[in-house]
This record gives sequence, structure tokens and C-alpha cells, in this order.
Amino acid sequence: MEAKPPACRTKSGTTRTWNCVLALPTFASHHANPLKTPLRYLRDAALFAPCYVLLDWVSYIHPLGPFNITPWNPQPALAIAWMLLAGLVHAPAVLATVFLADVVVRNVPGGYLVAGLSALTLTAGYAGMAWALQRLLKPAPNLHSLRQLTLFIAVVVPATAVIAGGFVGVLYLFAELPSASLLPGWLRFWVGDAVGVLVTAPLLLVVADVAQRKAFRALAARGETYVQLAVVAAAIWLIFKGLGGDPSHHVYLLFLPLIWVALRNGLTGAIVAVGLVQIGVVLGVHHHSLQGLPITELQALVAALTLTALYLGVMVDERQRANESLKETLRLAAAGEMAGAIAHEVNQPLTALTNYGRSGQLLLQAGRVAELSAVIDKMLGEAQRASEVVRRLRDFFREGTTRLESVSVDALCQSVQQLGSKLGVPPSVALSAACDPGLPNVFVDKLQIELVLRNLLANALEAMMADPGAPGRIEVRALRHDPHHLRVVVADSGPGIQHKNPERVFEPFVSGKPKGMGLGLAVSRAIAEAHGGVLENKSGRHGEFHLVLPFDTRA
Repeated sequence: MEAKPPACRTKSGTTRTWNCVLALPTFASHHANPLKTPLRYLRDAALFAPCYVLLDWVSYIHPLGPFNITPWNPQPALAIAWMLLAGLVHAPAVLATVFLADVVVRNVPGGYLVAGLSALTLTAGYAGMAWALQRLLKPAPNLHSLRQLTLFIAVVVPATAVIAGGFVGVLYLFAELPSASLLPGWLRFWVGDAVGVLVTAPLLLVVADVAQRKAFRALAARGETYVQLAVVAAAIWLIFKGLGGDPSHHVYLLFLPLIWVALRNGLTGAIVAVGLVQIGVVLGVHHHSLQGLPITELQALVAALTLTALYLGVMVDERQRANESLKETLRLAAAGEMAGAIAHEVNQPLTALTNYGRSGQLLLQAGRVAELSAVIDKMLGEAQRASEVVRRLRDFFREGTTRLESVSVDALCQSVQQLGSKLGVPPSVALSAACDPGLPNVFVDKLQIELVLRNLLANALEAMMADPGAPGRIEVRALRHDPHHLRVVVADSGPGIQHKNPERVFEPFVSGKPKGMGLGLAVSRAIAEAHGGVLENKSGRHGEFHLVLPFDTRA
């Protein structure tokens, strides 16, 4: 018996489906007990039921046999997501809705007893799947990681196979399905449910996450998104219309646009793209000649496309989060590296404050009050200097900001000798610093550039520590790189950095030191680039680094 579609459809179908998505509970509330609020329970059930029936009716395409087993079933994803986020207490409402859908969409072809038992079987399967996902996808089922996505797929694929077996088994038990149709019916039901859940559930789970809704809004605001979706739509048209023949032979055309979308937009873009692909495939199947069309094979290929896009999207998101975490780590590492230089900067005004304080005490004891005012002014100046240094450290921790100022090249050369003294350069190592005459000032954060120089000097010193008693040299020379930049060369007589790829020494956590973290050079290059300069490794037989900094070109 053919199904009679409900009267409420056409133009409002898409809007109603989207409202169903937005009505899902958020992750923050999925542990609430809806039994404590009966009105809310009834309200959610009243919204869920028409959404489920609508999805069932929209996907009612090419039913197999008298029980209308369809090749694509997105409605189970809505039931699973609802029970996953809002609790298994909604299972009775799901049971009633599944039974209602069988009545409204399929006209109860096997009678009410079979409809009731099949609804009970499906609801038990959906509830079991929601229960398993609720315990595995922690802390929140938003599929943000490869682990969560893998667990999600590992639950969905076998669970839908079991549910399909239970459903077909009920029909066979009541002699409503011939034994010849058992395997085709089970396979179609399994593939239809698996593809429907794999495509639809990620969309529902991600949209239920309030933070991810911002990602969808950002995606909708990008012009590139619509170009990508147009390419996906064009590929679908080619598969079903443009190229002709068996569409399953041309599904590979969708791989390139899906990869493009996933690489550019991550999981959010992948979910939207696979949803469009599934809708396009359903519409293509609906308008395609049924003769010789392998629907199950086509859906299996769509499942492979879906998994590829989802995995690629999650990997892109994880890489982006790792990059953000790495940037934060480098910023904190730079702040830690700066602590030593800042401690030196703060120590000077603190020492001066101590000396001025003792002088003030002596003046008070001698009754020379008139001279005390000048000492207090000097103490306030030193306190302000120390406060300024601490403020710069605080700003760097919070925002990573720099304080650019005009610094003479001679001052940088002088700081090299001071840094060498702090690092404890032994008498056997000759440290020299020279700069070409007539060089303009550089526009830098002096404290951060001193940190870079300190790292380079420390690396050069450690490179020569293999033979502590042997003579060595470290030469620092400042010269003009071009009309707008200064080049500072730090060279030593050590063996240099022996690495196949010299650029790798600037990667975080790549270190040639037994106890090194591999952050010093990474932080130093980040500081140089933040100033609009570069830090290069020119090591050959001996160690040599080049630091390029901008001149102060302000009028």
C-alpha cells in the first residue's frame, strides 16, 4: 500500500527542520531531569514528534517491499540526539513518535501489533545507542576530537546493523517478510539508518553546542562558503544528469570539493557539505530512473564520502587548536625567558632604592633634612622605573604586546658585554662586540631584543663547552643590512649546528642540548618576526646566526 503524505509540507519543510535542530537541548542542560518539569517534557515531546514525522516523510523515497524500507533514514539521528542530550527519560515519547510515524507515513501495512513491536524494537535500539554515546563521548558529545568521532562511528555502524536485524526479524517473525527479502531488507535498512545517522547526527550535536553555532554563523558570512557549496552542487548535477549512466560510477567527483571544504572550514564545513551531498543524492535518486540503479551501493559510497569528510574536518580543527595552543605556549615560554632579563632590569632600581633609603636614613640621623627631598625624588624615580619594567612583563603575559622605542646600536653592543658577564663567559672565551660607524637607531623593544641576544650568546657558549679549557671566541657585529634594516651577526668558533635542515632548529621542542626544551630559538625567531625582522641560521663549520631588525625611520 502506498503511503499518503501528510498535508502539511512543501515550502515550510526546510524551516521546520531547522527549528527542530535549534530546539535540541544544549550540552549545559543535558543532565537535567525533565520529569521535574512535566510541562517542559510535554513541550519538547510536542516539538520532537512533528519533526521526526517530517524527516521520516521527507526521506520516504523508493520503499522496498510492503514495509517500505527506505535507503535513507535521517529521523533516527534526531531521536538519538534528543535522548543523548536530554536523557533516556524521553524514550516513551520516542516510542510513541516512531509508532505515529508508521501510522502517518506508511499507513501501518502490517497492522497495529507489528507496528507496535517494530516501534518498540527501534526505540530500544536508539535508546541503547544514545546510552552508549552518552558514556563514551565525554565531557560533551560535540565530536571535537578524532577519539570522539571514532567512538561515534564505532557505535553507530554496528548498532544500526543490530537495529536493522531486530526490525527485519520482527517482520519475519510475523510472516510479513519472505525469507528471500531478509538479506536485501536488512542491508537496505542498515545502510539507510547508518548513513542517516552518520550524516545528520553530527549536524545536530554540533548545532546543540552553543559555541559551535558561532562557527556556523561565521561560515555563513564567508563568500567562499557559497562558492564551495555551488561546486558541490555542480558535482552532484554531473553525477546524476551531466555524465549520464550509473551515478555510482561518478561519485568520486565529490571527493575533491569535500576535501576543499573540510580543509578550509574544518568540521563545521564538512558537516554542511556532507548534508548537502546527502540531500543532493536523495533528490537525484528520486528523479532518476529506478531501472538498474544500485541505491544501496550508492548510499554506501556516500557513507565513505561522509566518513572521509568528517575525519578530515576533525583533523583540521585539531591542528588549528594545536597551533593556537602552541602559540600560547611560545608566548608563555617567551615570558619565562624574559624573566631573567627583567629580573636584571628590576634589580638595578631595587638596588638603587636600597642605597637611597640608607642615604636618607643617614641624612635624617645627621639632621640634614633639606637634602632629604632630593633623595626622595630619586627614590620615586627608581620606583617608577621598576614599576614600568613590571608593567611591561604583565602586558606581555596578558596580550603579548611589545613596547617599541628608539634604541641606539651602540647601546645594544654594550648590552652584549653585560649579557656575557651575566652568563659567566670564562676567560678562555673571547667575547667581542663591534658595530659599524654611523648606524641609525633601531625601533625595537630593547628588553625583548636583549633576550634574543642572550639566547644566541648562551647557545654559542654552550656549543664551545665540549672542551671547556680550549680557547674560543664569540663575535657580535652590527652592520647595515639595507637602507631600512640592521643586521646583527653572532658568530662563534664552536662546531655549529649540525642538522640536515637548518630551519628545523627554529621549530619548538627541537633541541640539540641534553636538557634543552627547544624553545629558545623558536621564541627568539617569534620575537624577531614580531618586530618586522628575521632570525636566520647561517651555521657551517662554525656557529653563526643573523638577526635583522628595522631601523627607526620615523620622521
